[in-house]
Amino acid sequence: MKSSQQELIVGLDIGSTKVCVVVGRQGEDGIEIIGVGQSQSHGLKNGMIVNIESTAAAIRRAVNEAELMAGCEVNNVVVGIADKFIYGQNSLGVVRVKHGEVTEQDIHRVIESAQAVPLPPNREILHIIPREFIIDEQNEISHPLGMTCSRLEVKLHLVTAASTSIKNITKACHLAGLEASSIVLQSIASAEAVLMTDERELGVALIDIGGGTTDIAVISNNALWHTAEISMAGNHLTGDLAVGMRILINEAESIKRAHGCCQKSMVDKDEQVGITTTGHNSGRQLSRQTMAMILQARAEELFSLIDRELHRSGHSGELVAGAVITGGTSLLSGMEELAERTLNMPVRIGRSTNVRGLADMVSQPIYSTGVGLVLYGAKNAHVPKKPKPRINTGELMRIIAEVQRVLKEFF
Repeated sequence: MKSSQQELIVGLDIGSTKVCVVVGRQGEDGIEIIGVGQSQSHGLKNGMIVNIESTAAAIRRAVNEAELMAGCEVNNVVVGIADKFIYGQNSLGVVRVKHGEVTEQDIHRVIESAQAVPLPPNREILHIIPREFIIDEQNEISHPLGMTCSRLEVKLHLVTAASTSIKNITKACHLAGLEASSIVLQSIASAEAVLMTDERELGVALIDIGGGTTDIAVISNNALWHTAEISMAGNHLTGDLAVGMRILINEAESIKRAHGCCQKSMVDKDEQVGITTTGHNSGRQLSRQTMAMILQARAEELFSLIDRELHRSGHSGELVAGAVITGGTSLLSGMEELAERTLNMPVRIGRSTNVRGLADMVSQPIYSTGVGLVLYGAKNAHVPKKPKPRINTGELMRIIAEVQRVLKEFF
């Protein structure tokens, strides 16, 4: 018996190395994962679509696999996005409360005032996330509706993306026979899947290390304070290994997954790894310690960039819960220990929690974003997909001038 489309939430994680589809169903006891599909991705580079037809084909293969497992037909998906053109910024809005008590209209007005920031013509607002409200001089208010005050402020986090990136993702989904019901920043989705309530409250950095990009989200007091994308991730470790050991990329990826370690001290200097592929390198023996030296150098560089980004957020010293690393590259042997040493804070590997059904299967970090997209979709099922577009002052004046010119011609 096929599941009803209305009760399904489907997460689509389009990565640089893989496309992952996770099918969830909303039940009385929460989200039940009923299907998973995965396929190799050849149409993306550093999180950006470079071949839309290849991307659409990879999406279709992953969807077919998930449909077969779940016994359903997928039409709508919640899609993740992560590329170097994602930009997060904090903004402040202030309004006067007209009737002495905060109404829904006041909340809408103050959020509108906070998001009234100049945007280049090729960017769109992806997320508007209130961090806290302030009534008169009282801060850290999460729900101001009905409270008495004369002045209402909001501090929020705006996430914007390149219009072309959003359009290409939407088009790839359309070519695969799907509708993108929402487009969500991947780090926000992953946080939904792997972070615990206490971590969100105390302060934590979510670090999702994928194939082409590393996504960062800083969360404290249950609010999002900082987001960033780093164009360095697992593929860079694989590339370094291929160049350093003079092997093919696919051989380097296989060896990295099976025998890779990013701490030289954890590997015996005499340990050798054989290449088992059928290429010209077949039968070669490689020093596992030499491989560890190569991987360690790149991993240290990556976490140095992450550390710099956390300091830029202004919250690195306040992250009591430390950092949670997830994504496929987080499973590389020694990664957790190296992250702790470089970031100088507690670090754990994040796995999806609070789901039923295929929970054991999706507990692997490679599924964190896919599961998070399902959880995000369920949580925001009744929230509008995106804010109404705003016309900036320059655009408005141009339209008025054009109307006046036409009127003069005819009258």
